[in-house]
Amino acid sequence: MEEEKGLTLLDKIQPLVLIFSIIIGLSIARYFPYFAVSIGWVISFGIFLVIYSILTGIEIKEILLAFRNLKTTLIALIINFLIVPLYAWLLGYLFVRSYPDIWVGLILYLITPCIGWYLIFTDLAGGNVPLGITLLAWNVILQIALMPIYLRFLAGKIISVDIFQILKSIGIFLVLPLLLGWLTRSLFIKSKRETYFERSFKPFLSKLKFFALIAVIIAMFASQGELLIKNPSVIIAMILPGIVYFFSIFALSIILGRIFHLPYGDTALLSFTTTARNSEASVAIAVSAFPANPLVALTVVIGPGIELPVLIIFTQILLLIRKRW
Repeated sequence: MEEEKGLTLLDKIQPLVLIFSIIIGLSIARYFPYFAVSIGWVISFGIFLVIYSILTGIEIKEILLAFRNLKTTLIALIINFLIVPLYAWLLGYLFVRSYPDIWVGLILYLITPCIGWYLIFTDLAGGNVPLGITLLAWNVILQIALMPIYLRFLAGKIISVDIFQILKSIGIFLVLPLLLGWLTRSLFIKSKRETYFERSFKPFLSKLKFFALIAVIIAMFASQGELLIKNPSVIIAMILPGIVYFFSIFALSIILGRIFHLPYGDTALLSFTTTARNSEASVAIAVSAFPANPLVALTVVIGPGIELPVLIIFTQILLLIRKRW
């Protein structure tokens, strides 16, 4: 059994605060639509701060060691790139085959593993973040290589993948915060000693992560709230296959974690790298590849609105089972 860190007050109230943040975001979209449109930049900036605060607390050598974890890596890649694409097509067939545009949007949303978002929830659940960083490289490479093939055979359309857009997202939301985090850690340890970094600066990073995440959630639901409010039929069509996907893949990750005797941290990471689907690539491709089918892009945009509350629930479930792992 792994050692469990004591929960702070922020940890304990976190689920309620995050859910309340969703309500605030939707309220802003409903009553202050002009303001809601203007705060979209908060999402990118907030995610950058969250990732920075996570990566600053991780040593580079931890990431290099994580590349040796072949078992968990292989399980995650099999789920993401073999099981999930076929499962996405099956869910579309079972639930939305009468709505072909929504079916294609569901496939596109589910076959694109999250670029960075899952690191946030892995960290919140006490999972293996260094291994998550190494998985990101695999996810990006295989996503670029396989996405046109998946969409050709599963959605019936060959597209060109904007590799530059994906690499740009990786540079902004992973490479840059990783370098800044390494520089910050090095400067603090050199000037203030490592004890100061661990006792004083890490708690600050924890608070920064918490409040930045709140800002991201409020801005995300505020900026997308109008779409959600004006298109209830798409939301209704997405809810059931989305919920079935998230909970079944989450259960599969937990079961495989037990079968293969993975430590808790690896299992928590496996849960989020296979369930989190909020990828910038899917939105860009939906808009560029299906300009005549706006419901495709709308389906991809609505996905995170369903996903976020579910990931919050998964975080709490994992923290509860952590004691018995």
